[in-house]
Amino acid sequence: MKIGDYVVRKKYQRDILFEIFDIKDNVYYLRGVELRLIADSDIDDLELSEVQSRQEEDFTIERQPVIRGKVLHLDGDQKYLNMCQKKYEELKIRADCYYMPEGEMKDHVVELLEKHKPQILVITGHDALRKSRDKADISQYQHSYDYVEAIKNARSYQEDKDALIIIAGACQSYYEMLLASGANFASSPKRINIHALDPVYVASLVANESVRNYCDIEGIINHTSHKQSGIGGIDTKGVARKIYPTRG
Repeated sequence: MKIGDYVVRKKYQRDILFEIFDIKDNVYYLRGVELRLIADSDIDDLELSEVQSRQEEDFTIERQPVIRGKVLHLDGDQKYLNMCQKKYEELKIRADCYYMPEGEMKDHVVELLEKHKPQILVITGHDALRKSRDKADISQYQHSYDYVEAIKNARSYQEDKDALIIIAGACQSYYEMLLASGANFASSPKRINIHALDPVYVASLVANESVRNYCDIEGIINHTSHKQSGIGGIDTKGVARKIYPTRG
């Protein structure tokens, strides 16, 4: 097996498709092809697999004569960021996308908000709840504290939750703390893995909803990979503005 191969782990019943992205000292480092998940394994537990990707082309946005909201997307994984950026382009959503380690997001989020003036901020990358499984202890999460600090700094820039919609978190993130820190949408209520594109779906649907309306939160969440187990949120207004006069 080599870097770039697609594999599954036998010990976990071949449940997740991974790509090998590095090999060091006979340890194989894996990145989820679709789920925001990093893992490592020895070769004995790995099995080569064909790509079995989810059909993303089913997700579309109805074309309307509106100015859609603008997104600032910070991602702790370059490959997933590229996937997200491609999807924004397909959905005709204006998005400024930046790769940076999760621990650096808090230091750059305000300057990027000032530069791009988005209506929607996505803060994502990787996360994990450690083996102790104490869900109420933020130190037991790989990057939830980093997301919390980035959210707080973003809210110091714009405290109005309808003027700046924040979508935050990754796999197994401390959902309740992300919301309490100021996020509108967050992962993961059931501490499960989320799809790499889940933040894009949420951002795109909010970007397309009129400023006159509150978003259909349940409808948005039901577009994500694991629905209410993976993403939750609070009442939030849309950010799209209709163009007048309309035809017909």
